[in-house]
Amino acid sequence: MTRWLAVAPVVVAVALFAGCGDDDSGSSGSSGSGESSAESSAAPDKGGKGAKVAYISPVAAQPGQQEINLGLDAGAKELGWENDVLDANLSPDKQVANVDTAISQQRNAIASWTLDPGAAAGAYERAIGQGIPVIGMNSEGQGVTSTVWWEYVTCEPGGPQEQSAKFIAERKPKGKVIVMSGPPAPSIVNQTKCFSEAAKKEGLQIINTTSNTSDTAEASQRLMQDLLTKYPDVDAVWNYNDQSALGESAAITGAGKKVAKEDGEGIIVLGSNGDADAITAIKDGRLTGTWDPDNMASGMAAIKQMQTALEGGADKEYPPLTVKSQFFTSENIAEYKPAKDRSYTLDSIPLVGN
Repeated sequence: MTRWLAVAPVVVAVALFAGCGDDDSGSSGSSGSGESSAESSAAPDKGGKGAKVAYISPVAAQPGQQEINLGLDAGAKELGWENDVLDANLSPDKQVANVDTAISQQRNAIASWTLDPGAAAGAYERAIGQGIPVIGMNSEGQGVTSTVWWEYVTCEPGGPQEQSAKFIAERKPKGKVIVMSGPPAPSIVNQTKCFSEAAKKEGLQIINTTSNTSDTAEASQRLMQDLLTKYPDVDAVWNYNDQSALGESAAITGAGKKVAKEDGEGIIVLGSNGDADAITAIKDGRLTGTWDPDNMASGMAAIKQMQTALEGGADKEYPPLTVKSQFFTSENIAEYKPAKDRSYTLDSIPLVGN
């Protein structure tokens, strides 16, 4: 049975959007026109051509979010729809205001990566009341019609966290592992717990669990410098995101130690998010591996969920879609394709279970 990680208030701020820009503009347009409610059209015929949808991005300047929007644009284009982006810029209040803006503009469907479920619930319910389905990006809760999940933020048997533990154990049997978690959002806590349990089952020794509450590479580097002094014989470090992993890599090389490649010689450093900087670091031998959530496919999956909800009714709940994550190391990094080069259709999105 699949176990889902709880989605927490401001989870995107603390877990997935390190290194974001400081743009505080109200919204950033995509393929849509950003019209006022007087200019926007009424709902299309059951999700047919002419739908105008919006993505309430938690922080539109972040590269991964821009890749999600590429997928939204591609899926919208396939259906003859238009997609706009409204930027919350990591503000729960602004996210609520953006939902209300999308309602006033008579958007036919909304996708949103929830910053604060409690704050957003009322706005989502207002959207549902207007017949506008709300698709949660790695988000669930009151007012969310359906959800698109990244596989690596779920915790299921044989999933990414168990695979990460096995990867380390095969190269460092009974190895000493440092776990680098983040701020205490439930999703991060659960993701950390999922890996930790899997690591113990694999016979690994978790010698320290530290939280990078600042959610920056610089903070992680400082934390790792201290940890290397206390635990100079560490074999591997697991991270909740790539920025933490990159900070640790800098600390490790700065201490005259080696970051392991696929062969396991050196300290294994694993990240997640598939950030462009992480992909470069794997190619350069500064990072052992990262989980790529496939942002392009995630955006398209949101469009697919919107289509389902527009056809079936916004006041119903629909099964979630989980987008497959891929683990990249030096062994397969040559296979990596940037989001813009991934050719999917709404019928060929790489989903778990397909």
